[in-house]
Parts: sequence; C-alpha cells; structure tokens
Amino acid sequence: MNYTNANTLLHSVCQYYYENKLAIDHQYISKICHQVKDYSVISFDIFDTILTRLFECPIDVFSYVEKLLYEQKIFLDNFAINRVKAEEEARICASQQEFREEITVDDIYNQLAIIYPCKEKELIQARELEFTVEMQCIVPSVDNQTLIRKLKELGKKIIFVSDIYLSKKFIAKLLKDKNFTEYDELYVSAELMQTKHSGRIWQTVIKNNPNQKILHIGDNIHADVIQPKKSGIDTYHYTRLLGERRIGAQLSTNLIPFSLMSKMNYLYSNINIEEKDKEVSFWTNLGITLGGMLLQSFTSWLSEEIIKNKIEHIYFCARDAQIIYNIWNILNYDNKCNTKSSYLYLSRKVLRLPVCHIELNNYNKLSESSLSFLVNESIRHTDTYRTYFKRLNIDLNYITKTSFNKKFGTLDSEVNFNKLNELKSFLQKELLPVLKPYFYEHYKNTLAYCQQEGLFDLSKKIAIVDIGWGGTIQMAIEDLRTHMNVPNKLYGYYYGLLNQNAVGKLYKSGPMKSAFFNIFWGPEEQFLHLNSVVILENLHSANHETTIGFTKNGETNRYEPIFKEDKNQNHLKYFNKKIINFQKGIFHSISKWQKNENVYGITKEWIKCEYATAAIAQICISPNSNEQLYLGSIRHSALYDHSYFSRLIELSIPQNQQAVRKLIHQSEWPCGLLSYWKQHKSEFKKGLYQTIQEHFNYNYYPSLIKTFLMR
Repeated sequence: MNYTNANTLLHSVCQYYYENKLAIDHQYISKICHQVKDYSVISFDIFDTILTRLFECPIDVFSYVEKLLYEQKIFLDNFAINRVKAEEEARICASQQEFREEITVDDIYNQLAIIYPCKEKELIQARELEFTVEMQCIVPSVDNQTLIRKLKELGKKIIFVSDIYLSKKFIAKLLKDKNFTEYDELYVSAELMQTKHSGRIWQTVIKNNPNQKILHIGDNIHADVIQPKKSGIDTYHYTRLLGERRIGAQLSTNLIPFSLMSKMNYLYSNINIEEKDKEVSFWTNLGITLGGMLLQSFTSWLSEEIIKNKIEHIYFCARDAQIIYNIWNILNYDNKCNTKSSYLYLSRKVLRLPVCHIELNNYNKLSESSLSFLVNESIRHTDTYRTYFKRLNIDLNYITKTSFNKKFGTLDSEVNFNKLNELKSFLQKELLPVLKPYFYEHYKNTLAYCQQEGLFDLSKKIAIVDIGWGGTIQMAIEDLRTHMNVPNKLYGYYYGLLNQNAVGKLYKSGPMKSAFFNIFWGPEEQFLHLNSVVILENLHSANHETTIGFTKNGETNRYEPIFKEDKNQNHLKYFNKKIINFQKGIFHSISKWQKNENVYGITKEWIKCEYATAAIAQICISPNSNEQLYLGSIRHSALYDHSYFSRLIELSIPQNQQAVRKLIHQSEWPCGLLSYWKQHKSEFKKGLYQTIQEHFNYNYYPSLIKTFLMR
C-alpha cells in the first residue's frame, strides 16, 4: 500500500461510522425490555455484542498492525500470520503444560519472542500498536447502547462478561472510551482464568449474584447460549454483529481495504430483512464490495495499459467481459485513453471450429490442441457417446459405418475416460469427412463476422479484454488473423492467466497481461486461481446466452450472433435472480467513486488490483455461511455448449468414500466444498469425515489455510 497512510484509511472509515449513524433495531430493544421484567441482572457479552471491530474478522487487526509496523520501518516479517500462530501455540502450552483455560497478551508475545529472536524492542512496539489499533477500530453497538440505557432506567443490574486475552484494565478503559460507563460488574477471562467457553466463569457470576435471575445476551452460540444455560442462566442470541473467521488472503496487508469495506457494508445492511429478500441482498452487497473493487481496479489498470501501449481499438469479449465493457463506458475511458471499444460476440465454439477448418485445409489433419478441444473439453462424466456425437453435430447413421462399435461399444454406453486418446484417434481417422462441412460453415460465418468487426484491420493496433484463463480466445483469434495475413500481434488483457496454459502462448499469440493473478506464480499461490476461476466466470455472466454461430441479416447486410436457445428462459431467470443484483451493487460503488465520493469512507485511491486479489481470496478460499449458500448455488457448465450444469456445492452429504472421492474430484470450488462439509461434519457417518483428508490434495495449500479447512 503505497498510495496513502493506513492510519488515514482507518480514520476515514471511523469518521464515516460516527457521521452516518446506524439504524437502531427498535424491535429488538422493545423485545428485550418486555422480556426482562422478571430478571434483576442483565449480562452482556462484549465483542460483537456491545462493541465490534470495523474489520470484517478480528484477526484482520493483525494485518493492519503489520502494515503500521512496516510504515514505521519496524520489520517483523509476516507478523499477522505469526501473531495468529503465536496465540494458537500459547493456548496449547497453557492447556497442556499449565492446565489453564485462558491466556494473556504476555503469553502470546512470549511465543512471538521465540519466532522473532533478538527482536525485543520491535515486539514491544508491536504490542503497543496492537493496543492502539484495538482502541481505534472498535466502535459501539447502537442497539445495545440504547438498550443498556433503558435497562438502567428500569432498575436492572448490568454486567459484562468476556472471553478475551486482554486485561481487565484494558477492557475497562476500552468500555469507558466507547461510552459504556453504566455497568455494575465486569468479568474478563484473562483476569479470572475462567471462560464462558468452558462454562466455569458463570459459576463466579452466579456466586457474585446469589438468588438473582440472570439473562445473558451474546453472539457466540456455544459460549453465550449453550454454556450459560447449563448453569441455569437464560440467554438471548444477539446476531446483528455476528461474524465468521476468514484467512483466505493469508492475512496479507492487502486485505485491509476489503475487510473494512465488507464489515461496513454488513453493518449498514437492512437490519430486519425478510427471508424472501435475503438472496437479493446478498448479491447486491457482494456487488458493492467485491464487484466494486474488481471492476474499479481492473478498468483503472486496463486504462493505464491501453495508454502505455497506444491501443487504438479494444474488443471486450462475450460473455465474461460484458460488465467490464459497461463499466468502461460508464467511466468514459474511450475518451480518456483516446481509443475506441466494442463488444465482440465470440465464444470458444465459434472460434475453435474455424481453426479446425484451417488446420484441415492446410495439413489435412487436426492439431493436438484442436483434438483436446473436441474431446477432452467437450465431454463430461456420465455423457454417453450418443450425447457426445450429437454435441458435435455428427450424423449418428454415419457412426454405424465406422469401426466405432468394435472400439467403444454401443452409442448409449457412457464415455470411457480411459479411452479419450483412442477417441481422438478415431475422430482424426474416421470422422473428419463428416466434420469438414460443419467446420467450414463455422469458418465462413465467423470470418465474415470478424472481418465486419475490424479484427483483420491491418492499420490498427488492437487488443481484446476477457477474464482469462488459458489465453485460448486470443490464440484462436491470432490463428484467424495469421490465416488472413495480418502481421501485427494482438494484445490481450485479462483478470488472470493460468501459468501451465498461457506461458507458451505469450509470444506466439501476442502480448498477454493479467491484473489479478500473476502468470508466474508458484504452486502455493495457484490454489487461489483454482478456487476462484468458476466463481468469477459466473459473476461476470452476461444478459444473453452463449454464441453458437453467426447469420447474415438480409435487411442490414450485417452478420449477427446466433445464441444458444434459452429453454424456458432458464438463463434469463438465473441472470435476473443473481447477476443483475450483483451488477446493481457494482454500479452503486462505481458511481460513487466516479463522482470522487467515498464508499463507507473508502476512496477510489484505495481500490487497486492487489487489494481486489486479496478480496477474491477472502471469499473464494474461506467463504462464510452466506457465501457457501449463495455462491454454492451457482450452476456451472464446464462444456463449451453449456448443455449441462451442476451446483458448485452439492448440499447432500456424501454417504460413502466413493461419493467423497467423486465430489472432490469433480469439484470446481474445492475450498467452498470443504468449508461446507466442515460446517456439517456432524452429519457425516462415523469416520467418513476423516477420510476427506486422505482424498483431498493439500500439497500446495499454505499451512494456515490447510489448518483452517480441516480443523
């Protein structure tokens, strides 16, 4: 973060919070005031009940501290990650060696001293910064501030009970600073070495309040509901500030803007939203936060690349780049970059099939790349040969005149994935005569469309924009341009490029650059790419179906796209239920930044590609419950013809090892699936959940994330 001081960012967000008061949940307050008539003592949890941090997850505070340390030239590498590990180690030591159920800040920093030997001065500074940041980033709950005042007016005794490693002295100071002074008793686990989690602290509360009826209000279902009930204390589960832990971005300092933006968006969301509106709210809020960051940062990055390389015409490729094209126009980047842009109705099918024709015309055979497209990329598990050949528009009567039955069995047999190479050979040797006319028809119409749109213009420097990931669209267009004797190379700008696919195409197909995912990342970073590709593709879905061909309009004399039939308007319904609301959220944030306004105190200077990458990681690597539910409901098709769709997360729990292996193998979102299974592990048959570790490939997952997924 080189753009402005991190303190400035947090100050701006805090200022927004205090200047734009949250709506008070009067329904909740009235309910509690009515309910407490028979209670003399009202107890409150502290964190995420009467106070909350402005960071989405409490551990994000450590990333912020790490940023401040760096700005002050105090060098403790990977402080945030090590701070989490030190706390975990301190808890293990306290429990196993000293039989304590709670730890203190001293315990944590003693562990950090082992990690950072000879850094005593720096650790003292880090500790003080941590205290300062906690004081700065914590804000009061407007609901419970109002409620406590009313309860005191009703003559109720107010006590606060917290499980926290911070000292009672610090918590008292924090409460005073946040204007919580009307309380009678304060119980802090680090002071008593008793916790709500174990339930022992409630015995002390009861001892100090003999013969009193107590109601406890808190956010944690185990510590604030289940355990106090065991001690005879009634409870109320307060969920407005309820959060979930994430570690998706590996506690990078780059996650700070998204963490703040996400928490603020959560705080300012509708407090009493009806069940039927929850999904609309989810997609809109995701657009405001993740979507806004993605589109603002990408289009800004893209504009810099366009100016630097003097691109004269930019083609935004259907369908993934439709929303990017819309934002590009809203922000008037054509004028700012002295370029022109247009939307190109292309797809894998209408580009790759003409390339097949060119190969047959030039070499009388298909390349390995084309064969892989026609076979490996065109078959899904459970497909029959009949389904597959229909997908390629092959006359099934022709198949009976070949050696198919001898090689593969009946047309209604499931495709044998162990024989894909044999299928390629069969296609190459026996099916080309029937495929040639099919390829030629696509070649003729696609070339005419591309010619019409200016893709073969010799005089212009042009570029395409797409999400990515293998550079295959650029490669196919470049093959067509080479066929049409266009000498200059095409530029390609992407969200990301998969290194195993794109590296060899960098020079053959023209310059390729990506904004969010580094093409030369090592194996540990590739897990982010693996878990985000399908989600990003679906979030960038367009308001039209995939292009399956082109036809000439007799009236305009122009070639127009032919779209796959949208049976029963399934795609349109999907788009209107999910994606259009996601896009509305994007437009909300972009319009504010366009007018140089802030979004929850965050200005556009903080919306950069590296921060958007961290935001992607937060959601795709460690999704919260709502993200599992709604992103998991995305129906994705890996096939170019979009003939079959499956959910990213199947809700049914596998009942045997075979089902576990199958779901893991087929999963397009491994971390989402594992997070969902983790939440529902009590529903697995005995011993089955443990087998997941045996079948899931963790080799390239960072240790912190590996632990998070399986703990």
